[in-house]
Amino acid sequence: MHGNNDTTGAIRGVETIATGLKWKRLREPLTVVGEVDAAVREACWELGATVAASLMES
Repeated sequence: MHGNNDTTGAIRGVETIATGLKWKRLREPLTVVGEVDAAVREACWELGATVAASLMES
């Protein structure tokens, strides 16, 4: 989740929707406030890899 100042409300909204759909959390939310740099891109890649691996296990 990327926000200019804060991501709290957006995270809460996504968690509410995910709970309603009975989805399980694979990792803590990835939140970014401000500029996106190489470390953020790496964290996004890791999150994507985690999701892909979990789908292969299903």
